[in-house]
Amino acid sequence: MHRIRFLVLACALVLATSAQADTVGIDFDFRDSTTISLGAVTIPPDGTIHSMGATAVLPAIKTGGGATSVQTGIAQLKSLTLDLTVDAGTPFVAHITGPVFVAQIGTVTGPFTNTQSVMFGSPGTGTSTGTGVGMSMFVRAQLNCTGFFCSSVGNFPIDISGTNPASQGQPFTVFLASLNIPGAANVDGTMPISIPPATSLGTPTTGNIFLMGTEVSRTYNVPEPGALVQLVPGAIALVGLSRRRRRNRGASQ
Repeated sequence: MHRIRFLVLACALVLATSAQADTVGIDFDFRDSTTISLGAVTIPPDGTIHSMGATAVLPAIKTGGGATSVQTGIAQLKSLTLDLTVDAGTPFVAHITGPVFVAQIGTVTGPFTNTQSVMFGSPGTGTSTGTGVGMSMFVRAQLNCTGFFCSSVGNFPIDISGTNPASQGQPFTVFLASLNIPGAANVDGTMPISIPPATSLGTPTTGNIFLMGTEVSRTYNVPEPGALVQLVPGAIALVGLSRRRRRNRGASQ
């Protein structure tokens, strides 16, 4: 009987631990406060950011009232997407227009040791995909140029679609604030980016995304009680074994 009680207590402890050891995924919207500098183009005003967002997954403990207490550990950045239109230059001289879409491939990680900043892609943390310690992005760009001096600006039209390292093997740091207040979290930082050349002889167009995002939603990711499910067959077997031993002892007496 004591063994049975112990097993029940152990299962309850595993269930309680699984319910607390969770993460929080915070969705950020960067659209209204982010600036993109790409070569000689700065958006805005040289274009419009239609949408931009990403999700940061942070170690956390869910507390009362729907709040979160973030913890130190390894953070993740995933699902970063960017949809913009370039509208730059001078009419009749060199006027560049067209859409650009960017989507993160995989997940990039970084140490979350002070609960205030993360260096994503830092050495030793690894990435699920990417080059060096950076991360990879799918880029689709269709850009055209009208004007007398377009040939001196670039090789147009540009029509590219493919994956390339966004941060060129360089880690980048983001700073986070108000993480424990639902709806109030914010993030800022600088992420290197490059647009691959239109031809094999060209060179990438490099620049930076100056990130400034605000929280739009969050999700508490509580691990499923898989450990408890795995314990059940063993617990049943031990209980059965205990009962058989007691019956055998009684029969021998």
